[in-house]
Amino acid sequence: MPSLPNQTTVSGSQVKWFDTYTKVLLTVMIVILLLIFGAGKYMASHNMEAGGTDDAVNDLATVVTKGEHHPFTELPGDAQVGAFSVANFFAGLIVGHHWDKLFGSSETKEQ
Repeated sequence: MPSLPNQTTVSGSQVKWFDTYTKVLLTVMIVILLLIFGAGKYMASHNMEAGGTDDAVNDLATVVTKGEHHPFTELPGDAQVGAFSVANFFAGLIVGHHWDKLFGSSETKEQ
C-alpha cells in the first residue's frame, strides 16, 4: 500500500505537510482521545452513569422510529460529543496552519 507523501511540489517549491507542528498536534490529539475513550471504557466496565443529553435524545428517537439505537462507538454521557469536539478542534488548527499551502496566499491591495 503506498504511503501518503510528506512533501508536495507547489509552484516550484517543496511543501512539507507533516512538519513538527502538525506532528505535535496529532500526538496531543491522539493522547486526549485515548484518555476520553479509556475513561469511557472504564466507566462502562464499572457500570457508572454519566448522564447527558445524548441519552434523552436517543430515547426519544427510539420511541419515534420504533427501532433500537446502535451507536458506532458506545461511550457514556457526552463523551462521544467531547471526542468529536477534540478531533474537530485539532483538525481546525492543522488546516489553519496549512491554509496558505492548501489554498494559496490571498493578495490584498493596499490603498
